[in-house]
Order: sequence, then structure tokens, then C-alpha cells
Amino acid sequence: MADETVLLFDAGGVLVDWRGTSGLVELTQGRFDTEQARRFWMGFEAITPFETGGDDGTRFARAALEALELDMTPAAFLAVFDDWMRGPYAGAMALVERIRPVYRRAILSNTNPVHWRRLIDDYRIDVPFEKAFASHEIGARKPDPEAFEFVCRALDVRPDQVRFFDDNPECIEAACELGMTATQVRGLDELQDALAEFDALRPPSSDNRNPR
Repeated sequence: MADETVLLFDAGGVLVDWRGTSGLVELTQGRFDTEQARRFWMGFEAITPFETGGDDGTRFARAALEALELDMTPAAFLAVFDDWMRGPYAGAMALVERIRPVYRRAILSNTNPVHWRRLIDDYRIDVPFEKAFASHEIGARKPDPEAFEFVCRALDVRPDQVRFFDDNPECIEAACELGMTATQVRGLDELQDALAEFDALRPPSSDNRNPR
């Protein structure tokens, strides 16, 4: 069996098309560039209760409008925020199904009740995974060590038995500090390349072709 027995995936930006970074650039009419928008979501304090089960979105929306200096209602902002979540990338679930059975598969996502409900009910993103961990359900979000430690306890593995994939460098760094093997990937093509590097994928069958 491989040393890294669990393959742990972020959702947004890795398996799921979440356009919150580009959407925020557009919403602020260019006052934020792409990196500033990414850092805003990683460091915005008001998103933490929303993504750890302590807010239904009301306080988050009001704080975001104030911080971003936007002239719109909280309800309108939440509608835009919700629309940024577009569901799994085309071919994402087929790629996950190609992972060799020697590896266990799990998701660890910073998310909220609105987005997660759609990912589970509408897109069934959890189906090809042993377990899908949502930050608002476990009460911890990346890059906090508690999120990774919760996953290890729930799956009964050590950190060094986990290979983690995320699009945010802060989360990659935190996972590595805990002892995981972690790889930054942005989108499905980079994820497929990363999985292929250590021969984690079965060859595509004639009816399950390369998702590219």
C-alpha cells in the first residue's frame, strides 16, 4: 500500500468551479486585483463564523458590504455570492473515479450551508468519496490546524498518511507543517497532472475518457 493512503481534496478551485476571486474583482470594479481578492477571502474575519457554523450568512453579508464599500442590500450580495458557486468542473467526478482503489478519498472544504447544500443535493459531489468534510459542519476551517486534525481523527490516519490538494498556498503550508504531503493545484488540469505524477490514476476506459 502507498505511504499516503488518503487523498484529501479541497473543493473550490480544485474540483469545483467557485468564481469568488474573479467575481470579487468584478464586483469591486477592479479595486481588487486577483491576488487581493484571494487574500480577502482567506483573511476576512467575518467569513469565519459563516464557514464554521456560527452564522446563517446575515452577519457575513453585512460585514462584507461594509468592508468592500458596496452599495447593495445583504440579500442582493448573498445572491451574487451564491451564484459564484458553479458546481464541479466538467470531468471532475470522472477523474476522481479513476483514482486507484489503493487510495482512500476524502474532501475537506471551507464552505457554508448555502453552497454546501447545493453541492450535495444538486451535484452529489460527495458520492465518489469516502467522506466529505465541510468546515461549517466540523466547526473549523483551513488553514487552521484543527480542520486537518479533525479529518485525521475521523479517518483514523496520521498526517503523514495524507496527501492533500488545495489551490491556496496558506492551506498547503499549514498541511505541510502538520506532516501531510501537500500539493498546490489550481483547477482540474493541474490536479490531473499532480495525480499522474505518482501514478494514482487508472487509465481512462473507452467510455470514461480523459476529462480534458
